[in-house]
Amino acid sequence: MDKVSLNTVLILLILCFVSCDEHRVYEKNMDFKSQQWSSMDTLSFTTHIEGETPLNLYVNVRHRFNYNWRNLWINLGIIFPNDSLHETAINIQLSQPDGQWFGDCTGDVCLLKHPLSNYSNYAFADTGFYTFHLTHEMREDPLLEIMSAGVRIENYTAIE
Repeated sequence: MDKVSLNTVLILLILCFVSCDEHRVYEKNMDFKSQQWSSMDTLSFTTHIEGETPLNLYVNVRHRFNYNWRNLWINLGIIFPNDSLHETAINIQLSQPDGQWFGDCTGDVCLLKHPLSNYSNYAFADTGFYTFHLTHEMREDPLLEIMSAGVRIENYTAIE
């Protein structure tokens, strides 16, 4: 392959990777050591958000098929630029009653991008840095077979 063809292929690959997720504004996930989430482990994510821009907010959860529960109760805390705190308890359904997992599953691992209905087409009032905290509120502690969790923010598109 000549140098021009190789450069063209590289440019096309880079463009593909960059354009494949055009709605994402921010996304960060944190892995759990030994795939266990302790109730003492608070995940913290800080990002700059432009105020008055409609956004969708998601919680990402990656777990194994051996996870013992159909749901996951989490507490989402948001610290606004003015240092005010808003906390919300969220019940994330991970599977149907028959045990069929929601999300994208490959092998024995599932990744669920859970939309937060209170933060769909949501415009944060102020421009600035926002901090998002996640903790689990399940009775099992540590919570086994949870591989990672995180926050995703997208430009607004209707959630189906």
